[in-house]
Amino acid sequence: MLNRKRLFTLLLTFVTLFSINLDALVYADWTTSIYENRNTTTIAKGVIHEHIQRFTDAGWLNINVLRISLSEPSNTIDLLMGPNGLSEKARLSEMVSQNERVVGAINGDFFMTNNSSTIGPMVQDGQLLATPFSKPDQMATFNITNEGMPYIAPWVYAKIELQDNNGLALNVGLVNKETDYNSSVILYTPQWGAEAPAPHKNLTNPTYLVVENDTVKQIAAASADGIAIPANGYVILTSSSSSDRIRQSLLVEDPVSLSFTAEPDLNNLSLTLGGGATLVKNGVAASTFTHNITGSHPRTALGISRDKQEVLLVTIDGRTSSYTGVTQQELANIMVYLGAYDAMNLDGGGSTEMIVRPLGENNKKIANNLSDGGERRLMNGIGVVNNAPITDLSGIILEVQDKNVFVNTSRELTLKAYDKNHNPLNVDWSRVSWEVSGVQGTVQGNSFRPTTAGSALITAQYDGTAASLALRVLDNPVRLSLSPATLNLGANAEKQIQATLVNGDGYSASIHPRELNFSIPAGLGTMDDRGFFRASAQGATGLIQATYGNLEAYIAATVGTQDRVIDNFEKLSGTFLSYPTEVKGSYELASIAKEGNFSGKLSYDFTTTDATRAAYLVFNNGGISLEQRPSKIGMWVFGNEGGGHWLRAKAVGADGTAQTIDLSSSIDWEGWKYVEANIPSTMKAPIKLERIYVVQTDPLIKNTGSILIDQLTASYPISYQGTVPAPASTADKRNVKAELKGENSFRFFAHGLVSGIDTLQDNMAVTKMAELANKETEMSLFTEAVDPSLSKALKNPVFLGNSGYASTKHKNSLFIKLDNTKGGLRETNVSQWSWFLKTMENLDAGSVFVVLPKSLAFKDPLEEKLFKDTLKKAKENKNADIWVFTPSTNGFAVTPEEGIRYVSLKAFPKNNDYDIFTQLQYMRFTVNDDQVTYEILPMYTK
Repeated sequence: MLNRKRLFTLLLTFVTLFSINLDALVYADWTTSIYENRNTTTIAKGVIHEHIQRFTDAGWLNINVLRISLSEPSNTIDLLMGPNGLSEKARLSEMVSQNERVVGAINGDFFMTNNSSTIGPMVQDGQLLATPFSKPDQMATFNITNEGMPYIAPWVYAKIELQDNNGLALNVGLVNKETDYNSSVILYTPQWGAEAPAPHKNLTNPTYLVVENDTVKQIAAASADGIAIPANGYVILTSSSSSDRIRQSLLVEDPVSLSFTAEPDLNNLSLTLGGGATLVKNGVAASTFTHNITGSHPRTALGISRDKQEVLLVTIDGRTSSYTGVTQQELANIMVYLGAYDAMNLDGGGSTEMIVRPLGENNKKIANNLSDGGERRLMNGIGVVNNAPITDLSGIILEVQDKNVFVNTSRELTLKAYDKNHNPLNVDWSRVSWEVSGVQGTVQGNSFRPTTAGSALITAQYDGTAASLALRVLDNPVRLSLSPATLNLGANAEKQIQATLVNGDGYSASIHPRELNFSIPAGLGTMDDRGFFRASAQGATGLIQATYGNLEAYIAATVGTQDRVIDNFEKLSGTFLSYPTEVKGSYELASIAKEGNFSGKLSYDFTTTDATRAAYLVFNNGGISLEQRPSKIGMWVFGNEGGGHWLRAKAVGADGTAQTIDLSSSIDWEGWKYVEANIPSTMKAPIKLERIYVVQTDPLIKNTGSILIDQLTASYPISYQGTVPAPASTADKRNVKAELKGENSFRFFAHGLVSGIDTLQDNMAVTKMAELANKETEMSLFTEAVDPSLSKALKNPVFLGNSGYASTKHKNSLFIKLDNTKGGLRETNVSQWSWFLKTMENLDAGSVFVVLPKSLAFKDPLEEKLFKDTLKKAKENKNADIWVFTPSTNGFAVTPEEGIRYVSLKAFPKNNDYDIFTQLQYMRFTVNDDQVTYEILPMYTK
């Protein structure tokens, strides 16, 4: 995105050049692949959606590609705009909804955030919808000729003149743009919207010239009300000396005409979309850019194949804990890798978005991860319209949201159908037949209900086509859980309740709430068949109980809040602060208020730097004190000049931990709007609400503006005063004493960190540890280093998870150590990932014990998921019994999860005040050929 403050000056900054050593940096960053998952689906005739998720030495890449065949006659690439024309920004989903035959789309050109103007030109069906701003030769455009030939090139020029019969030749500088540049002449066509906009306050003597059917119908002073655009005409907005020429040369009913000349030739253009720099030309990635957006960000790009028969629409995600984005140079290289012979950059950052129509579905979905958490309002997009006719059934797709299901519960099946042109078809369920194998069970309608456990294969037959789906059917649930565990709802509000059953090996399956028995106190609310709890109209508290057999789970529920205004902004209660210091602004009171006489006005100027910029209202006295933790804070915000920026707050808990609170990802509304956000339940009271601020991370978004704030409110839940029963404890079937049996059987001693041995009692404990390990087991395992006094006393082999990565085989068991000391395997030492994946792929052991020196809470949630998925795959493919050991300061524990057991090993007490009979324990593992068992034992017995 881009924005303003003297547009013609701003565009000059696009000339900045940027170079980089491809071999030394760029290529290595994104092509050194650790793991890749690629899914390719034909979503329409001649349209392929490709999703590439690649884990590299620099992090994750999440790439979505639409490959559009131009040789397929049913495909048309088209510009997308909002329902109200170019005068209003719109979400990409709103643009796509204008044509039900759009099967895929991405966001388009850069644009001004404070008004409705693209940076580049727009042409549709040979009609000029928008001209570029200054320096168009530095910005690439995507074009399609009338013959269907795509190409990427800068826009050379567009000359438009208003002419009459008396020699008037008034140069029209802009089409369907907004500007504050005096003496400008702007043409507004019906594609702009119903009305030409009000003139900018900087324009002098602004004048509207209304033309209908090539005849002047009105010459009037421009006003804040705007003026209607004739359906068969246009409006020209002039200012300064241009207005003088209009008034001196023309009268109402004078005939006029518009003369268009442009390069490229409008008469041979079917489509033009503006964008940023050229990324790839003639198959070579650019090394310098006329318009370079530095840093790693979400990106959107468009490419053309060498034979010009395929167009690629590409998005790459960023600004998340897993997806960091790519540089523009990396983007150029990725486009070459994907097959682009020519490519250009499009608007990225929070604008990056792709929407596709999944195969067999009518509803279109967002394919990528939006960095702002929601759709940004855009000026335009580009998509593919597929008009292939409906034909005969070609195939069906059988899907389910959860591939695990418990015996005697149901799982809803989804069946989708598509024709030979990959159009979605409606399914006539009366013609679907089902077959269940592997387990006993039935399918009624679209609901599968198994009666025995095992591996189920469900097959659907529909009009001569078939599709199958494998499910894991579980039995013997030991725990029922509900989400959320606590509820605080407003009157008559509703919330979906999710329920999960878990068995003794940690395999879980969702269960629909209608299969549970609920007990809800009178006056609290009701549960419906959809699984939603609807709160009552009056304030109430109570305990919702759900049961399944002998399992129970609870939700502490409250209805209603107590709201307290903590600042009404009737007097100055804070000061202005900026980051960095180049950012200018102010904080003061304003006479426009939601309630009372005044509101707080926070003004900002984000035009002075490319860095992340913020304008803060910092409350006096270190912040507004909140003695109790509210569930939410909210306020009224007047957003006319919010500029699409991020609105956040900062609060500090009693322990000094700061928490950023997102009030709105984009201030993009007119007038007053109430915004609110939850306060994390982990924050400790009393809390100080330190500041409220506007922030922008995108270097292209540069503007000035202000917001008004009123009625800052803290919402406190009506507290539940009762006691919530603790979940029933479940005995782990592996937590048993077992005898050694078989030639590969053995026992090992397990403990966490052992350090700080500095007292007689400590030394006695260490001696006891060594005695137990030497006497009872063949080897010892520790998650971290051990004190030298212990290591010297241990006679049997010791496996330490202190640093580095390695493995050792003991009989038919493999011990692996990995290093996550920096918050993950990749950040600590990326080379261990490839080693680990290869080790698990070539696994030849009945039992596997993985040791990590830090807890399993990886900084990167996708990396943690890959780690766990790798273990699960090895368990399923190699039939291995897998255990993961991590350190703990709280105690010894074993948590089953998806067949893997995660073991917490307690560190030796670091303080000297401990009871040797209750606080000193260890774990003893017995490894047999058929399974591994464990015991948590005291070191000393009374």
